[in-house]
Amino acid sequence: MPKRKRIMFEYILIKGINDSLSDAEMLAEKLKGIPCKINLLPYNEINTLPFQKPSDSQIERFQKSLWKAGYTALIRTSRGADISAACGQLAGKLIK
Repeated sequence: MPKRKRIMFEYILIKGINDSLSDAEMLAEKLKGIPCKINLLPYNEINTLPFQKPSDSQIERFQKSLWKAGYTALIRTSRGADISAACGQLAGKLIK
């Protein structure tokens, strides 16, 4: 199938919630038969929520598990996290 005929899935990785190798295997199984590519987005931390970004090594292990299952999986680089303006962070700000 031509590469432009694939669906793109965005998958947010949250430490201890959905970043394990078994989670990667489950994702691969759920997408079985769907021509797709997967963008892996490490969670952008905000201080008003308890969630955390997985370690870089854990993100890479997750990606490699998807590669082994035959998927194109890319790790998206977050921009703006240093000023709390990355995806999801602005929405998490409380207005006083």
